[in-house]
Amino acid sequence: MKTLLEILQASERYLSGRGFASARSDVEWLIAHALGIRRIDLYLQFERPLTEAELDATRPLLRRRGSGEPLQYILGTTQFYNCELSIGPGVLVPRPETERLVEVALKQYSGEGPILDLCTGSGAILFALAGELTAPPCMLGVDISEDALAWARRNREALGFSTIDLRCGDLFAPVDRKDFSLITANPPYVTESEYAILPDEVRAHEPAGALLAGSDGLAVIRRIAAEGLDYLADGGSLVMEIGERQASAVTELLRELQWQDVRIVQDYTRRDRIAVARKAAAD
Repeated sequence: MKTLLEILQASERYLSGRGFASARSDVEWLIAHALGIRRIDLYLQFERPLTEAELDATRPLLRRRGSGEPLQYILGTTQFYNCELSIGPGVLVPRPETERLVEVALKQYSGEGPILDLCTGSGAILFALAGELTAPPCMLGVDISEDALAWARRNREALGFSTIDLRCGDLFAPVDRKDFSLITANPPYVTESEYAILPDEVRAHEPAGALLAGSDGLAVIRRIAAEGLDYLADGGSLVMEIGERQASAVTELLRELQWQDVRIVQDYTRRDRIAVARKAAAD
């Protein structure tokens, strides 16, 4: 029988040989998942021989990762901000840079009034905000994809946010109120040329509709910018993720549409990532 350490090393070579830069980390996550233990516990069991049943549980997970399936899909969950989210085919995997959007939104939020999250996907932004607010307000998440919303509903139940409303529709189409204090959005913003060179595991597995937004990546952002003012209360804010090369275009667009206090916030890697703007307060 091979020891856990030997299996870890062999599995790392397997993924490294297929071009995975994160091979060691991926293997640790997958084997810990297969064995039903914490990742840190692997280091306490290096010399333990694995049973055939344990190897049988590990092999298909490694094959799936070796084929390019996202690690989060295989594990079935991912950590985002303060939430553990269920994730799988049909919904975009939340990225670490989007956690910065949550931080910005919390600072921008007045502390009262309803919140709308567009392109909500798994509900990552919406549930992260709810988890940080002492008394969560009326909250609504909207996505055009029923497949994505199925994951959001699963997460809503698991996290205990039963009062959060989730609706299927195209941006503001299913929204029936216009007094939001905060609108957040992580819309599609990848250009066609950028999409063509994304990693194979993204293009082959994650929903293209959650990423692609026309030749310049601004098709959905333009609509949110044009319609968003009508759905905000006076003084309300928009906090929206953008592509790292879109800051100038988005800033110009928002100012032309009479948004106030327009600014761009960088993510943790110092890339322009978040557009923030406000609806003018009533005189």
